[in-house]
Amino acid sequence: IMSSINIMEAQITATRLKTDRPDLLIQPHLGHIRFLEFNKAQEAIAEGYREATVNRSR
Repeated sequence: IMSSINIMEAQITATRLKTDRPDLLIQPHLGHIRFLEFNKAQEAIAEGYREATVNRSR
Protein backbone atom coordinates (compact mmCIF):
# COMPACT_ATOMS: atom_id res chain seq x y z
CA ILE A 1 0.00 0.00 0.00
CA MET A 2 2.82 2.43 0.84
CA SER A 3 4.40 1.87 -2.58
CA SER A 4 1.09 2.70 -4.26
CA ILE A 5 0.77 5.87 -2.22
CA ASN A 6 4.35 6.89 -3.05
CA ILE A 7 3.78 6.35 -6.78
CA MET A 8 0.53 8.31 -6.70
CA GLU A 9 2.16 11.14 -4.76
CA ALA A 10 5.07 11.31 -7.24
CA GLN A 11 2.66 11.49 -10.19
CA ILE A 12 0.60 14.24 -8.56
CA THR A 13 3.77 16.22 -7.80
CA ALA A 14 5.08 15.83 -11.37
CA THR A 15 1.77 17.00 -12.81
CA ARG A 16 1.62 20.02 -10.50
CA LEU A 17 5.20 21.01 -11.36
CA LYS A 18 4.33 20.96 -15.08
CA THR A 19 1.13 22.97 -14.74
CA ASP A 20 2.09 25.40 -11.98
CA ARG A 21 5.82 25.98 -12.33
CA PRO A 22 7.51 27.28 -9.17
CA ASP A 23 9.82 30.31 -9.18
CA LEU A 24 12.42 28.22 -7.39
CA LEU A 25 12.49 24.47 -6.82
CA ILE A 26 14.63 23.19 -3.97
CA GLN A 27 15.24 19.44 -4.05
CA PRO A 28 17.31 18.34 -1.06
CA HIS A 29 18.86 14.88 -1.25
CA LEU A 30 16.76 12.98 1.27
CA GLY A 31 16.30 9.59 -0.42
CA HIS A 32 18.21 7.86 2.36
CA ILE A 33 15.74 9.08 5.01
CA ARG A 34 12.69 6.88 5.27
CA PHE A 35 9.14 7.77 6.21
CA LEU A 36 8.73 8.08 10.00
CA GLU A 37 12.48 8.39 10.72
CA PHE A 38 11.88 11.38 12.93
CA ASN A 39 15.26 10.86 14.57
CA LYS A 40 16.81 12.16 11.33
CA ALA A 41 14.88 15.44 11.36
CA GLN A 42 17.93 17.59 12.08
CA GLU A 43 19.80 15.94 9.19
CA ALA A 44 16.87 16.62 6.84
CA ILE A 45 16.60 20.23 7.97
CA ALA A 46 20.34 20.78 7.50
CA GLU A 47 20.19 19.32 3.97
CA GLY A 48 17.22 21.53 3.10
CA TYR A 49 19.05 24.57 4.43
CA ARG A 50 22.17 23.64 2.44
CA GLU A 51 20.20 23.27 -0.79
CA ALA A 52 18.35 26.54 -0.18
CA THR A 53 21.66 28.33 0.37
CA VAL A 54 23.15 26.86 -2.83
CA ASN A 55 20.06 27.84 -4.85
CA ARG A 56 19.62 31.28 -3.29
CA SER A 57 21.50 33.03 -6.09
CA ARG A 58 19.23 31.66 -8.86
